[in-house]
Amino acid sequence: MRTRIYSGRRRLVVATLVCIVLVFGGIGVAAQLVARHESEELFSARLATSARVLEALVAQQLSTATLSQPLVIALPPELETSTSDAPGAAGHRYETKIAFQVWRADGVLLAKSASAPNEALAPLAAGFSVHQVGDTLWEVFALRSGDIWVMTAEKEEVRGELAEYIGMSITAPLIGGGLLLLVAVNLVLVRSMRPLKELAARIAARTPDSLDPVRLAETPTELAPIIEELNSLLDRIKAAFEREQRFIDAAAHEIRTPIAAVQLHLENAVRAPADAERAEALDQALVAARRTSKLAEQLLTLSRISARSDDYAPQQVSLLEVCHDVIGTLDPLLERRGQGISLDAEQDVHVWGEPSQLRRLLQNLIDNASVHGAPDGEIEVRLARRADRALVSVANDGRPIPAGEMNKLFTPYYRSPGAAPGGHGLGLAIVKEIAGQHGASISLHRKPDGQGTVAEVSLPVAGSCRTSGAVYL
Repeated sequence: MRTRIYSGRRRLVVATLVCIVLVFGGIGVAAQLVARHESEELFSARLATSARVLEALVAQQLSTATLSQPLVIALPPELETSTSDAPGAAGHRYETKIAFQVWRADGVLLAKSASAPNEALAPLAAGFSVHQVGDTLWEVFALRSGDIWVMTAEKEEVRGELAEYIGMSITAPLIGGGLLLLVAVNLVLVRSMRPLKELAARIAARTPDSLDPVRLAETPTELAPIIEELNSLLDRIKAAFEREQRFIDAAAHEIRTPIAAVQLHLENAVRAPADAERAEALDQALVAARRTSKLAEQLLTLSRISARSDDYAPQQVSLLEVCHDVIGTLDPLLERRGQGISLDAEQDVHVWGEPSQLRRLLQNLIDNASVHGAPDGEIEVRLARRADRALVSVANDGRPIPAGEMNKLFTPYYRSPGAAPGGHGLGLAIVKEIAGQHGASISLHRKPDGQGTVAEVSLPVAGSCRTSGAVYL
């Protein structure tokens, strides 16, 4: 899977910019719509007021006046050419965009402003309306007073201009402020990401064998978990390297003796003057070679289990099946040694684990009990459940282990004084490693009668199946 690299700062800045544009743009559009609505209400009210003023002041006089031409209310010429929106002595240029007409009911135009067209701004109907006259769109208000119609109107562009100006006056500061905010956020991000750049630089400057914890002068709260997990990983790698080095050193030390023994017996065989002596030396060399092979196998097993280099696939495992499998495999070997073995299972118990490792755990316990037990003794295997724990115990007969030696027996390569020859001190070390990987605990204690030794493993239960009676093999 290919990892995609991206800039978190750039993504955050772009996302902030998009949010600013969307939010502030929406605010600007809403402000413009509100401004247009309010301006329409304001202008409409002004149109109505202007119509009522005209009706009160001139409508009645015009209705009785004798006019051959409509009365035109002229505007100062400078207003026609003015481009400034500022009010002046002559008035305001927006006056050219405001018009009125006074009509008689029979369709005679009595008076109008200079900015009004000669045709009617709207049909003679009371109220507000919008009409196109020539190229100009007018907002019109018509008021009837007897036989007189008063029309006041404004060009649509006036309202649009006002709404646009109001909207821009609101939107422009928002956009400008948003851009300034974007710059400020970018500066803050640059400063905030300095610890991340420092962390990357320190990691890049490290040598391959440097496993010391990473420390920063200032660590943001968001970056602290990453540094903590990184340091935890470095600690685990360091511990793994140290464990591997100890293993290599110990293995080299332990394997030197049996190899030297094989070499010595072979040299004796070569120098032996008689066939009987040569055969005895070769037999001893073969025994030493077997011990060396067993030691190498145990070393490899311990290494693989410690590093989990084997395929580790936890699944629900029946401990009763494991006991039957291991006991069935070891029973012929124990018979040759003159020992017996029995299984007492109160019920089958299921645990989560790796089947082959659980079989190896029980096999090592039984083999250890056989090697260090009485030559004609009985090895007892028990399986039981206590609450949410599965208990597997292996007991032997013979001389009990001193209390002070019990905890030391789980140390790799440790062999208690007076132990039976042939061992290498790795069997229980492998058992402890497997138990630890399965969340189990292991302990050694004497049998109730004070003789022999009991090794008991307590594993967390995954589930139980049907109850069965005691089973003996």
